[in-house]
Amino acid sequence: MAAPSRKTLGQTPTPMKSLLILCLLIWQPCCAEDEDTDSWQHPEPITYDSLRAWHARGGLGKYHWPKEHKVDLNGDGKDEVFLGVMGFGRGMVYALFTEQKGKWVALSEEVEGSHHSFGLLPSKNGTWRDFRSLQPSGRGGLIETIYTWNGKQYTVKSTREMTAEDLDKDQ
Repeated sequence: MAAPSRKTLGQTPTPMKSLLILCLLIWQPCCAEDEDTDSWQHPEPITYDSLRAWHARGGLGKYHWPKEHKVDLNGDGKDEVFLGVMGFGRGMVYALFTEQKGKWVALSEEVEGSHHSFGLLPSKNGTWRDFRSLQPSGRGGLIETIYTWNGKQYTVKSTREMTAEDLDKDQ
């Protein structure tokens, strides 16, 4: 009795079929369009109203970090508002806004934060206080970022990795 041929078994694809299957497998995850881009793709331009509307539609809905923080940075009795722009493993990027003459004005489009509240620091430039952001480092500690007012916007003054003990000493 003769051994079954490759055609009979149907087990060995031709090199062309293998290449086609490989191309389809690579294309699907890389190039397929995400059906729910509105959940993670922030609006442009970044404004207080556009971020509020985006959050109401489910923007950043899959992230477990707070979408909003509030802190009075200039001592006027009204909170400035941090609104989530994008999320990542350790936290979220926030845009920072203040209300001036009934309109929301951006103080920064990129402040990193997490579930930790933003902490006011005693140092300030003009009426704007410096503040601290804490994020998990992923190595059992925290990433501390200090933001300062440069006369036009909040920018990073310093960043360091610290332990919980370091944090306790600072307080």
